[in-house]
Amino acid sequence: MSDTLGKKTLGRVVKRTEMPELSKPFSPVQLAKAITSKRTGMKLTLMDVSQALAISKPTLIKIEKGDVTVQLHNVLKVMEYLGLSFSLVSDDMAHTNEEVSDEQWY
Repeated sequence: MSDTLGKKTLGRVVKRTEMPELSKPFSPVQLAKAITSKRTGMKLTLMDVSQALAISKPTLIKIEKGDVTVQLHNVLKVMEYLGLSFSLVSDDMAHTNEEVSDEQWY
C-alpha cells in the first residue's frame, strides 16, 4: 500500500492527535504535543520523519515526549520539516501593554 506521498506503508494508519492550546504558557510538553499533532495531521509516521531528517526514531520519540535532553538543533530540524515555528517574546515586552509590529523587529 502506498500513501499520497508515494511512500510505502505497512498498513499502519497514522491517527491524528489534537493540537494543544497554544495560548497557554510555553512548556516542553506543549511543544511536544504540537509537534506530534502536526506530524500526525500530515499523516506521517515516526519512521517517515526520522528517515527524511536522518535522525533516529528514538530521538524523534524523545522530542514528541518533551524530553529536554534532546539537542535543540534536532527539535528545530523537526519543527522546520513540519512547518512549525517559534514566536519569541522578550520578558521586557511581556510586561508592557504595547503592541509590537513586525517593523519593530528589524
